[in-house]
Formats: sequence, structure tokens, C-alpha cells
Amino acid sequence: MYLAHFQLKKEPFGIAPDAEFLWIGPQHAHVLKILTEGVFDRDGCVILTGDIGTGKSVLVKRMVARSDLAPVFITVSGPELDGLEFYHVLAAEFHMNRRFESREAFITDFTQVLPQAFGAHQKLLLVIEEAQRLTQEALRDLVVLATLQSEGKRLLKILLVGQTDFNADALLAMHGGDQPNLAARCRLEPLTEGDTQSYIAHRLKTAGREQPLFSADAVRLIYALSKGYPRLINIICDHALLYGYSANLALINGGVIRECSRDLSVALDLPDVRDDQAPETADEGAAESTPAQNPHPFLTRWRSWLYFAVAVMTAGLALYLIMR
Repeated sequence: MYLAHFQLKKEPFGIAPDAEFLWIGPQHAHVLKILTEGVFDRDGCVILTGDIGTGKSVLVKRMVARSDLAPVFITVSGPELDGLEFYHVLAAEFHMNRRFESREAFITDFTQVLPQAFGAHQKLLLVIEEAQRLTQEALRDLVVLATLQSEGKRLLKILLVGQTDFNADALLAMHGGDQPNLAARCRLEPLTEGDTQSYIAHRLKTAGREQPLFSADAVRLIYALSKGYPRLINIICDHALLYGYSANLALINGGVIRECSRDLSVALDLPDVRDDQAPETADEGAAESTPAQNPHPFLTRWRSWLYFAVAVMTAGLALYLIMR
């Protein structure tokens, strides 16, 4: 709806992971380097952790976009994958088309299937998302799979992607704590305020906008609200663009973000925004474009619709997080 108004070719702030919009800051470059070295140069599992909304999924998608890597993704939906159920999930993902009566039977067939199906690739990578939901039994089974070999070569690389409460130490303790099963371990942190500014500018440019759209005070407030979590940054910015379009604004400034924060603070549990967190700047036209000071008739007409849109967006976000 707001694309033409802001000279955009596509939506810049979608919440679904999209590798096209991936911004690589210093932290992301460092994490990518660790993950790549762990997958290609070392034996053992690779672990990536981070809070919800820090961008783990899109970073992993960027890493696996290589012609010499065959990735298989499995999302752990709950802790019910005990016993042979975890192996049956793997069997379905690898199209083995049968159920197994024992771990030994699965491993025997699995060892034969992998070279036949993925022999043309340098590495076969099994990505386990929501790894913090794995039981200790399932985690132990993964360690066993990561050690499978054929002709002296390990058949499978495993990347465990989980939230910050993922107990990676349990993996290390399985063989006396000497870390034979760990190739690399890293954590993705939220963005800094400077990163937030670069992140927003990058996504706008990727969407086709060359000129700045968010003023400096708007970026400061976005960072204060989101705490640097990319998913929250996207939600706030998207809502701000919708609000700015309905008010016929050319610039998104701090006044717009304050208005949006009132709509989003309860639904998304965002912090309160104080007036002293982002003083008004002297940007040309900023004061005149603040909705609270100069409401546009179009805004009044669409205000109720905006609240409805926020409710729908929030419900969709909650469903997305549940299904992840």
C-alpha cells in the first residue's frame, strides 16, 4: 500500500527470514566466518544460539547458499521426539520410506543412503532449528550421527540452532568434557544503535529507496523500542511506514515512532518511550510533519483501520513464532 508513496519496489521490513535483505555487520561477518569454518574445516557439531528475533535463521540461510553444500532443515516442534521417533523424523526428511525397529537398523540404512543421495556435494549439512527443545536422548543420537564415516570421511555435518537457553554444555559433557563433538560455537547478539541505523538503511536500499527515510531521532527511538532485535525493528518500521503513508508524510521522524509505540507497546510488550529518549532534530520539515502537531485529514479517516491492521499483524507474528 505504501510502496509507491515512499518510492519502494518491495516491502522492506517483512518479518519472514529473507536472505535478499540480509545485512552483514561486523558481528554477522564474524559469526558467518565461525560457522563456515566449523562446517567445512572441523569435525563435530556446530552450535549457533541467540534470542528470538536476532536473525539466526536468515544468517544460516545465507551460509548454506553454496553449490558445494547440501542442507537439510528440521525444526524441533516439541520435546516429544524420544526414542526412535527422532530417527523416524530423519528418515522422512531423507526419503528413506520406512520405519525402523532399532537405532542400529536406522544407522545401517542411513550410512548407505547418504553417499548415494548426496555424494556429489562436498558436505551434507543437517540444520536442527529450535534445538533447545531437543531431549538429551535426541541430542545424544545426533552426536552419534555426526561421527558416522564412510571410507574414512564423515558423512554428515550437524548445525544446532537454538535460543540462548540451549544447554550446549550437555553436548560437551557426553564424552568427558574434552569437546570431541564440538567444531564451533557462537552466539548472535542484538544490534547496536549504530548497527540499527545501517540495518534500516540497507533494507530500504534493497527495497529500491536511495534517499534517507527515517530521521536520526526516529532511528534512536526505534532502537530504544526494539533493543536492537531485527524482528522488532522490522515490525516497528513497517508500522511507521503505514502510519506515515496514511498521514501523507514524506519523512518518518520521532513523532511518528512515538505514535506507533502507543499502538505497539502493549501488543508487543515494548518499553515505554520517554520524550527525552529522542529529542526533536532540526531536520528540514521534521516538525511540520509530526502527526501530533499537524494531523492530516487522511490520518483521521484511517486511524481505526490502522489499529485493526496492528491487531492482525500482531496475531500473525504470534502465529509465526509459535509455528517456528
